[in-house]
Amino acid sequence: NNSSNYPPFIESILSTYLGPRLILALVSILYATNFPLGSLMNDALPASAATSSRMVLASLVLSPFLFRLKPSLRREVLLGGSFVSMGYVSQSLALVDTSPALVSFLGSATVLVCPLLQWLVDKRPMGWKDAPQTWMAACLCLCGVAALELFGGGGGGGTSLRDHWEQLGRGDALSLVQAVGFGTGVFLSEKMMKKEPDQALSITAGLVGVTAFYSMIWCFVDGWMFRTMDGGEGGIAMQQWQSYGLPGLFLNPDMRTVAYAVAWTGIISTSTNFFIEITALGRVPSSEASVILATEPLWASLFAAWWMKEEFGVSDVVGGMLMIGACVVNTLKPDDLRRWIGGSVDGNDEKELDGNGVSMTVEQS
Repeated sequence: NNSSNYPPFIESILSTYLGPRLILALVSILYATNFPLGSLMNDALPASAATSSRMVLASLVLSPFLFRLKPSLRREVLLGGSFVSMGYVSQSLALVDTSPALVSFLGSATVLVCPLLQWLVDKRPMGWKDAPQTWMAACLCLCGVAALELFGGGGGGGTSLRDHWEQLGRGDALSLVQAVGFGTGVFLSEKMMKKEPDQALSITAGLVGVTAFYSMIWCFVDGWMFRTMDGGEGGIAMQQWQSYGLPGLFLNPDMRTVAYAVAWTGIISTSTNFFIEITALGRVPSSEASVILATEPLWASLFAAWWMKEEFGVSDVVGGMLMIGACVVNTLKPDDLRRWIGGSVDGNDEKELDGNGVSMTVEQS
């Protein structure tokens, strides 16, 4: 948190009360653009090509920091990056046939993954007395998923609950797998940051680099790279990797809009946004930052309605608000939550619970 690391103008913004909070709000908005733009890219490219292009660009931007990664963190970065890769790959696959807003809202289930890992791995007590905010968040999250999946979705007023259940598809499941991948990645990143707090950007570069590596393997396994494209009238036939891969994607005039989307998601809303978020988080308590960042699905829904012309019903709004509520509730400290619902804690309990009130901050997209 050394002010000398930043230019005077940036430091003048970060040193104010509103400055870093407004920056985090901007971060949330930028992350939200990944969902509609991801859907747009998947309409024109294989999901593996869209993810690979985005992550390769992001890793190139962050590559200078990768070489500063301490050797003691390499194994942990590889493991964390594997889970982050699972999050990005499942997100990209989900966006092929699932609403960007729904993918974003279901991704909010990450709010449950980190506490579960704290219980399983760190053996942290997670009963109602120890973590009431987690149980309340779990209930809100499950209710939100039920509203989004079982009572929504344009089936018409005559559609039964059984019919809605049978309509659940691969995209819905992948959206929840996305939450597991990102949540585990955040859990492992927190452990690395506690061990080496000065390695934030290097850890981020490592996670993005591992994701880019897995995405490239996915491209080879997917099989699209060596298929031949029809050159059209007077055109020259070429293999798909020459047009869908880098740098060919940016040289193809027919893919100009998709190339802009890849550039934005890779350079701006992934790599640059990581850096902005880490900088602002040094000035804002994580519990407060989590509330600001929890607005991401709302912005994703607005972008989807604007760009993709999506329409939302009452169940979509109710389900989305419940998912956001789960994120917000999970940021509360246990003792504050008890006071709010009318309970009380003694001095000893407050000391034990102080460390449990810090919530995890989730990054996407």
